[in-house]
This record gives sequence, C-alpha cells and structure tokens, in this order.
Amino acid sequence: MYDANQAYLDLQLRYQHRLRFYASKVLGRSIELVSYSDRELLGLMRRTLPVDRRAKFDFSAEEYLSLMDRLRRFRAKQLKRVWDDTRQELKEFSYATQEKEEERTLAVLPVRLDLRRLSAAELLLVLSMPFGGGVVDARTYDQWLESVQRADFDRIQGAVQSGISEGVSNDEILKRLSGTRANKYTDGVLASTRRNVSAILNAGLTHIHNGVSGLLWDKNPGIYRYLQWVSVLDGRTSPICRARDGKFAPIGDNVLPAGLPKLDPPGARPPAHPNCRSTVVPVFSEKGISELMGDRPYVRETRRGEWAQKNFREEAKLSVGERTWSGMRPEERQRLIDSRRDAWLKPRIGTVPSDITYDSWLRSQPISFQNEVLGVKKAALFRRGLRIDRFVDRAGRELSLSELKKLLE
Repeated sequence: MYDANQAYLDLQLRYQHRLRFYASKVLGRSIELVSYSDRELLGLMRRTLPVDRRAKFDFSAEEYLSLMDRLRRFRAKQLKRVWDDTRQELKEFSYATQEKEEERTLAVLPVRLDLRRLSAAELLLVLSMPFGGGVVDARTYDQWLESVQRADFDRIQGAVQSGISEGVSNDEILKRLSGTRANKYTDGVLASTRRNVSAILNAGLTHIHNGVSGLLWDKNPGIYRYLQWVSVLDGRTSPICRARDGKFAPIGDNVLPAGLPKLDPPGARPPAHPNCRSTVVPVFSEKGISELMGDRPYVRETRRGEWAQKNFREEAKLSVGERTWSGMRPEERQRLIDSRRDAWLKPRIGTVPSDITYDSWLRSQPISFQNEVLGVKKAALFRRGLRIDRFVDRAGRELSLSELKKLLE
C-alpha cells in the first residue's frame, strides 16, 4: 500500500545525500576565494614585514602597530568578500529549499492540497537566525563571520610576533603561515581559517535547509503533525546525533502522541555540530489532511501515479442504499462521508516512519544509487554484506578499498 510518510522519508534521505554534493560545490568556490585571499595577504606581508631587526624589536612602535592594523583591515575586507558571495548563494538556496520541500510533499500526498508558502521576508529571516557550531554554541551568520575574522587575525598576528621574537627570517614566518607544499599547505596557520570557513558554511547550508523546511511545516500544521530526527548512523556519527536519532517533536500546536520518544530539547534542529549530517523529516497529519480535503473529489491514483476523481459522497450513498440515504439527517450523511474518506486516507498517509538505520535504508535503494553514494567498487562490497559502519575506523577515517576487502576475508 502507498505510504506517504515512508515515501517522504525515502525522498528526503536521497535529497540529503545529494545536498552534500551541492555543499561541496559551494564550499569549493568559497575555499578558492579564501585561498586567493591567503596569497594576496602573503604577498602584502612579503613587501611590508620589517626586515631590519638587529636591535630589540619594539612591538609597541607606531610603525608596527600601523602595519598590523593595515593587515587586519586588508584581511577583513577579503574575508567579507567571501562572506558576501556565499550569503547570496545561501539566499538563493533558501528559495530553492522551499520549492523542493513543497515538491516532495505534493509528490507523496495522495490528495491535492495547497500549502501556505513562506514569503520572501520569512525566507530571509532564516539567514538571520542563529545556528549551531556545537551543543551549547549558536550564532548568526554575521556573528560567525566576526568570530572567524577575529580568530584568523589573532593567529596571523601571533605567528608574526612569534617569528620576530624567535629571530627567524621573514621567509620562515611566511612559511609558517602558508604551510608546506609537501603537506598541500594544510599545515600552515592560514589553513585553520579555511577549515573554519568550510565547517561554518557547511553548517549554514544544513541550517537553512532545516530552518526553511521547519518554518513551512509550522505554517501548515494541518498537513504536518510532528517531526522526527533522522541521523546517518555509521562510524562517524556523533554521540549527540546518535542520542537524538528517532526522537520526535510536535509541529505548531499539535500534540505529540503518547509513547513516541521525545526530542529533548524539542526545539533542537540540525546542525548539532560542525559537519553534521543529520536531518529532520515531518510526519503527516491524517486528521488534518482529512479536514483540509473537505469534499474535494480529486485524489491520487497510486497505481499509475496520476490523478483521478473520487466521489466519497457517492460511495457513502451506495454503501447504505438510496432509501436509507434519503432518510438520513445531514449530519449523519456527513459522518458517513467522513468515515469513507478517512478509511481511504489512513493507509495512504501511513504511520510513523519505521525505526530504520542508514544501512538498511541504503540496501533498499537501487544499485545505481548505492554506486553514487559509495562508489562502484565499495558499493559492491556493501552488497556482499559489509555494513556501512565498517567503512570507517573508530576515529572516523574512511577505509581504503583494500582495507575493506580484508574485512570480508
């Protein structure tokens, strides 16, 4: 039987996977801009760092302080350019998120309904909402920018002052900042900023996806009843996401049914930490959708995925016969119509999505999608029985193909 809740969960997990590809594209472009800023900064420092340091260096000298202020303003301007570019990308992503959320909902519901959409102002509101960088740390997009800029220049100034104090050459100071070619410049001071920008933008995309979806759900509590936290359960899953996986929270003024595990706190949403891969999915309200349907006759013909006309009033009338129907009071007829509609709707909306792991969900997907997620060779090992949590070690490092093959020997 067609089940809207399970179908939505399936679409959402597929979308979540492909969202990571989109995030990689956005992050790649942003990191390119930061790397360009790194090169510009190093060029400026090569031309301006003090060369004659035979006497004891005076870090309080006006010339030195003026140089540090120049470097700080130069770097802040460069990073703001990165932030402004990405802000526009996030703005466009918020519009696309609403479109995709509406598309997924209407694709799985067995009846045509009109969702109350978010305005442009409501979509932009998500960009000003704080999002998490840790369990007890949440900041707005602009606040994250300020903290990255501050920490970035503190590290730069610290590296300069350390080098001058130790008496090393300017070339050595610049090398400490840039890192070494042998390590692909990941061991330099400036690499920390690239990692921070990547983590924050990744979290920002997750925040916008869940923030826009959440506001849309709140605006349509008759369609969406409550939400469920879904974590990707493998060797890299954080303790906080493992603890929240499968927990529920009400949407709007809806009441959470007794017996469902509660999300604590109920307002918690991904990202729970940097590089968080968790998501939340809605559970549809059978009663609310039934009320919104009213007497509308169009429903989804699930065998063909098309729309057909279904007259619940005529079905109710035929079920009791013409004579009985004509003798019924209007409210009795309506109750019978409602019962026919609800009986048709209940199995098509479905129950709460089952307790599913990412491993079991991925095994139910087509081979082509498994190959897309894992790569062709690793997907073949997965189909031979290797669990998804074995693809990484306890430290979260992804194992090589040869290491994975040994696990099956």
